[in-house]
Amino acid sequence: MSTNKRAPQAEALRFENVTLEFPGSHRPAIEEVSFQIERGTSVAVIGPSGCGKSTLLNLAAGLLKPSKGKVYFGGEEVTAVNSDAAYVTQQTDLLPWLTVKANIGLALKFRKVPKAERDERIAHWIGVVGLTGFEDHYPRELSGGMRKRCAIARALIYEPSIVLMDEPFGPLDAITRLGLQQELLNLWQEQKGTLVFVTHDLNEAIYLADQVVVMSEGPGTVRRVLPIPFERPRTIGTLIESHEFSELYNDLWSLFRSDAKTPDAA
Repeated sequence: MSTNKRAPQAEALRFENVTLEFPGSHRPAIEEVSFQIERGTSVAVIGPSGCGKSTLLNLAAGLLKPSKGKVYFGGEEVTAVNSDAAYVTQQTDLLPWLTVKANIGLALKFRKVPKAERDERIAHWIGVVGLTGFEDHYPRELSGGMRKRCAIARALIYEPSIVLMDEPFGPLDAITRLGLQQELLNLWQEQKGTLVFVTHDLNEAIYLADQVVVMSEGPGTVRRVLPIPFERPRTIGTLIESHEFSELYNDLWSLFRSDAKTPDAA
C-alpha cells in the first residue's frame, strides 16, 4: 500500500482525495483520504469510533459515492455497485428464506457452478466455519456468531478478487475467533486474493494484515500506514510470543491513546 500511484496492474483499490459528507451532516465522515491497496495483500483499517472506517468499505463496494475525489478498483473508477467485491457487513445480511447451505452456495449458483462441485465446496466451507449439523437451519435459528460464520463462508467460497469485511469476527467467542483468524490466514496464503477489513481489535489487525491504515478521529483522515513485517505463512500462537509483536501492538496503541477519546480500541 502506498499514497503514491503505482502501475494499474498492481492496484486493487485506490482512494484519491476522497471526502464524503452525508446530507444534513455538519462535518464530513471522511476528508481528503488517499491511499492505495495492492493486489494480493491483506489490509486492516483501524481508528476511533466514528472515524469513517465502515464508510471506506461502503465506498469500495460502490454503495456510497464520494462528495469529492474518486475511488478506483482495478484501475477503473467505482461508479456503481462493485460486483467484483464480496462484502461481509456487521449485520451479515443472510437471506432469511434460505438455509445455511443455500446461503453459503448462493454465489456459486449464480455463477452456474455444477451442482456436484457446488455441494462439495459448500460442505467444505460448512466444516471450515464450524457449522456442521446446521446445514438445513435458517438464519433465524442461528446465534449471532453462527450467522457471522455463515456470512464469512458465503463471501470466501467463490474466491473473489477482493473481500471487504466490517468487524468480521466481532461477535464470536474467543476460541472460534482465533480458529477463524488462523483459517483466514491460511486461505489467503493459498488464494492470493485481496482483503480489506475494519476492526477495533489491534491484535487482529497485526495477525491478519500486511499493512494497517490508522484513521484519525472524525472526520476521518489517514494518520499513518503501518507495515506489518511478519512473513507468511503465519501462526498466531508464534506471533503472540514474539518481541516484534509487542512492539507493533504498543506502536498502534500509542496512536489510539493520542487521538481516541475513549478506550474502545483496546
